[in-house]
Amino acid sequence: MTRDHRRLRGPAAGWRRRALPLGVLLVVTTGLVGCGQDPAPVEPEVTAEELQDVRDQIEALERRVGALESESTAEPTAEPDEGDPTEPPVEPTPQFTDGEDVSVRAEVVGLIATTDIGTAFRVSTGSGRAVAVVSATPVPPLAVQDVVRVTGTATTVDPETFERDFGIAAAVVFDDPDAFFAGEAGQIAIAADQVELTGASAVD
Repeated sequence: MTRDHRRLRGPAAGWRRRALPLGVLLVVTTGLVGCGQDPAPVEPEVTAEELQDVRDQIEALERRVGALESESTAEPTAEPDEGDPTEPPVEPTPQFTDGEDVSVRAEVVGLIATTDIGTAFRVSTGSGRAVAVVSATPVPPLAVQDVVRVTGTATTVDPETFERDFGIAAAVVFDDPDAFFAGEAGQIAIAADQVELTGASAVD
């Protein structure tokens, strides 16, 4: 009985070529698994100086925001009322001397009496005391805060010579002459020759 010599031959010569790469792969894989360590994370390189710069910038921004918020909540200042540009400002009534001719533009601060014959009222003064104005002729209807131009003579109020000094009897102008003289006797008033209304009342 003859044997087939081809069957008695060893493994094919190519198995070594296929097994060698497989062995190398197993060794490499085992080495990686045995290591068991992840790659170290990459940390950013930031210096202490750079961190301080960032903090300084944030603080400066916060201060700026705070300043802007304070400005936005501040109460707006009221703008001065320039009034009518065609009219000169009201002049504080100066202190007059007896017998002085006067012409003053002032604000009416009080109404004393108004009749068909004459009118009496008070205007503001620079000293804070109102000056009485007595007119022996009718004047335009007046109201407090009206602005008037008064032309006349500064006169000391004397109950004995009132009619001669102001051109009208006290009883004709005042409902209660005694009450007027109680406050005005010995004071300077204006015996008005003319009273001109130059500004409308600021109060309706």
